Amino acid sequence: MGRLKLKALEETRSFYKVELKKEGLTERKRDKYLGALKLIEEHIERKKGSGKEKNKHLVINDHKNRIAKRRFN
Repeated sequence: MGRLKLKALEETRSFYKVELKKEGLTERKRDKYLGALKLIEEHIERKKGSGKEKNKHLVINDHKNRIAKRRFN
C-alpha cells in the first residue's frame, strides 16, 4: 500500500459511515464495512499519532545510510 493522505482516509471513513446507516444492507456487507471502518480508523490514528518523532527517526536513518554509502563507494 502506498502512502495514504489523511484527508483521503477521512473521506473514506465518512463514506463507510454513511453506507452503514443504510437499512437495506446485508449482514455480510455490514460486517465487511465495519471491518474496513475499523482498519481505516486505526490507520488515521497512526497517521495523527506519527509526528516529528517518527520523521526525526527517518532523517537519522537516512543520514546514516548516506554516510555508509560514502564509505563503501
